[in-house]
Amino acid sequence: MKKLLFLIVLVSAGLSAFSQGIDKPRYQILTKRAGNYLGTFNIELFPLVAPLHVNNFDSLTLAHAFDSTAFHRVVPGFVIQGGDPNSINGPISTWGQGNPNQPTVNAEFSPVRHLRGIIGAARDADTNSANSQFYVCVANATFLDGQYTVFGRVTEGMEVVDTIVASPRDVNDVPLQKIEMFVTYIGVNDTIPNAPSTTLPANNATGILPTQSYQWSSVPEAILYTVEFSTDSLFSSIYYSKRTAITYIQSPTFAGYTKYYWRVRSNNGGHESVNSTVSNFTTIAGAPNLVFPPDSSIQITDPVNFQWDASNGAASYQFQVATATSFSGVYLIHNLSNVTGTSQLISGLNPNTRYYWRMRSTDGTSFGPWSPKYTFVTMPLVGLQEVNANAYQLESLYPNPASDIINLRFVTASAEKIAVTIMDVTGKIVFSDMLNVSAAGKQNCSITLNSIAKGNYILTLSNNEKVSSQSFKKD
Repeated sequence: MKKLLFLIVLVSAGLSAFSQGIDKPRYQILTKRAGNYLGTFNIELFPLVAPLHVNNFDSLTLAHAFDSTAFHRVVPGFVIQGGDPNSINGPISTWGQGNPNQPTVNAEFSPVRHLRGIIGAARDADTNSANSQFYVCVANATFLDGQYTVFGRVTEGMEVVDTIVASPRDVNDVPLQKIEMFVTYIGVNDTIPNAPSTTLPANNATGILPTQSYQWSSVPEAILYTVEFSTDSLFSSIYYSKRTAITYIQSPTFAGYTKYYWRVRSNNGGHESVNSTVSNFTTIAGAPNLVFPPDSSIQITDPVNFQWDASNGAASYQFQVATATSFSGVYLIHNLSNVTGTSQLISGLNPNTRYYWRMRSTDGTSFGPWSPKYTFVTMPLVGLQEVNANAYQLESLYPNPASDIINLRFVTASAEKIAVTIMDVTGKIVFSDMLNVSAAGKQNCSITLNSIAKGNYILTLSNNEKVSSQSFKKD
């Protein structure tokens, strides 16, 4: 949009403060075409949304800066635009270019929508270049939302605006006959909007899913709504807050199996309503936090002891392992319901194969959302071939979960030195040692875990290409 103009004088006629906001200043815009009276329309501005632009407009009105400026741009189905001081006496070729000496106003973007009758500040490529030029939408132009500052709307006389936009014009959308404006301050709108009513979800609802939308009633004259969520009924702290021009929002990210309270206020551009009656809801049990095997891990040894953190409110879990991210058809190889606890042992996985796993909780009535999909790759086949050749085999780690000591039971085919390493889920080695095996056969040894933090680990026995690994958890 072309640039708007004139100076900002921080004098504010008619902007009286109120306990819940600021009264909206009102103006009459009288128009003449080729010197003949065309019509008038009334506007009100939004000091609670764009105070800098409202002050600027009010100051320009006090200085009579708008008088005799033209509506120099008329685009049917879009906008009329005016307020450039060049259009008072300057050549038509300069109309809309503005005066470089004019002070500018910083952008005050808001969620207010560009609907029919909305008034916004024109600017050039610099978002902070608005000055005296403004536009009036003659139709919805929501593609402008968030890019231009909305600071008012037409309250009476849109038929005059429609007459202006329908004026004969040249190829540059300049009316063939000059349409002048004369702006007069006419008072304030001090109305306070009513509070909305929350409608969805119903008060005291339980089992609320992450896909839930939160809705409330529309309030006449409201241009914005503020919706707030808290975990306490007094809203001593706000968990999530959002301003929007529509009467619903999609769900924020809420914790599982948690009670939340929510309320909504309406905003008419000058005043906010009181808060709506507080409603509450309780979310469904949350998605489990997957622990082992960690995402994108490799060389995971079969059998795999899958592990996760308990979800608040979960009575049981659904557990799935697949060879594709679709988790369907022949790719879904394990689909277990009513899984309790925080681990599940799965055996029979193929070597050197990529697997995907996920889980979701149920509170006994409804399922919550799926966890993120984790992937891992099992140990390559060469490791199994070496085991079958009686190199050695890690039979078990116990107890698992372990506390201060973990015991190993494994088999070797001969006397040899075997490296023992313990790696955390990030791949960092937290323990290493060498075992000197004096003879072939079954072997037993113990490792002290006092220096290792609580968490999930992979223990590996290796000697050149002979490798065997197993996961465990330290409590």
